[in-house]
Amino acid sequence: MKDLVGVAEMIRGARIRAGKSRTEAAAHIALNPAWYEDLEQRDGELAATLTLFQGVALAELFGVHLADLFGETVPVEERLALPDLPDRIRAHVAATGITLDQFERQLGRELGPFMDAPVLLATELPIAFFQALAEALRVHWLLLVPDAPRPES
Repeated sequence: MKDLVGVAEMIRGARIRAGKSRTEAAAHIALNPAWYEDLEQRDGELAATLTLFQGVALAELFGVHLADLFGETVPVEERLALPDLPDRIRAHVAATGITLDQFERQLGRELGPFMDAPVLLATELPIAFFQALAEALRVHWLLLVPDAPRPES
């Protein structure tokens, strides 16, 4: 479905089905109304603009899950809690035989502050950061999302 309907259209459709205005949606996630408009007009804006928590809050306002706004399904795998990510990163770099510095260069972002306070930084970093981190760790990014529904086995 993601290939047929863009993320921006998914957001717009979810908002309309929920009976919410653009103004309500923007206020709910403390976003400038013009920036919210971008979410409904450009497919990459949701990941680039919102944090995981803002994305979850927006999805909840619309009565859906964040995965639904991306047109994705959460894989049937063990979820990764945000506080556990630093240990997962350390295990990954050890298993691949690279340093944290090399991993940061691959990722294109310094991880020091995130390693010290992953939950706090999750309130500031965009979804795109978690998508890139999950890809580098070879897991699906939706396994990092606090609201991700567990598919029926």
